Amino acid sequence: MSKPVERISKGIVRVLGLNPGPFTLQGTNTYVIGNGHRRLLVDTGDGAQPEYLTLLRQTLDGSQIDQILLTHWHPDHVGGLPLLLHSDLVTPDLSIYKRHDTEHPVDGAKNIVDGQTFVVDEMTLTAVLTPGHTNDHVALLINSKQKILVTGDLILGQGTTIVDALMPYMQSLDRVRALMPEVLLPGHGPVIQGDTEGQSNAVRVIDGYIAHRKMREKQILQTVAGTPPTEGALGWSVEQITAAVYPDIIDPRVVWAAQKNVRLHLDKLLSEKKVKQVADPLDPQTSLWTLI
Repeated sequence: MSKPVERISKGIVRVLGLNPGPFTLQGTNTYVIGNGHRRLLVDTGDGAQPEYLTLLRQTLDGSQIDQILLTHWHPDHVGGLPLLLHSDLVTPDLSIYKRHDTEHPVDGAKNIVDGQTFVVDEMTLTAVLTPGHTNDHVALLINSKQKILVTGDLILGQGTTIVDALMPYMQSLDRVRALMPEVLLPGHGPVIQGDTEGQSNAVRVIDGYIAHRKMREKQILQTVAGTPPTEGALGWSVEQITAAVYPDIIDPRVVWAAQKNVRLHLDKLLSEKKVKQVADPLDPQTSLWTLI
């Protein structure tokens, strides 16, 4: 069970958004950065839990927020913004930043560009554009005694994340891997830090994410190479592939996410000319998948 408020290091406190669920895990992690009277906040929770403001008020202890950085547009990360704007926890000259996205704008937010820096007290946060989970996704590298990376939903503290576009997502994983972070502050789940057998747990988790996606791709290729479960069928449906690759998933919401992941892998494999789509003779609107 995650503590609702956790001090990560000097000047970095995690405040839980109090919105647990199958996709948010224990809830959305928001991060208060700084030690002075003016602090920086990364993400805002979903806005559905007024108790979150109570936790934030206790954490700020009389100080105020004058910068809010949003890692991406999903409601569980930006939904708390209206609640904050109508509170006394933010300064009159508050600045809000989010990577511009015409489909999911946030009123009043300034654009974030790659390499942009945000200063609070003695700390500097550097924006690292990491599309894939969403098109507007941004991670943040914090200069500290350790190399700390705020990952948003690029990487979670446990399990894996959903993805909008697989190719850029894999490129984003490679990019943050090259940074060699020592601590990961995820959008959901526990903080990742420390070492195991001489290797940074942060790097080990990133490597695991990359290996996991490659494993899923291999499983999908092996599945569509087999005989389709429907007698006489020309290929496999997305639902059939998902059931074969994720046999233990029963929650309908998680099944939907798994089917989305399968489609993303199939789109990537299609672009690489490793699989092909064929129409189902019994339902021409349904695509079946098979090896080329």
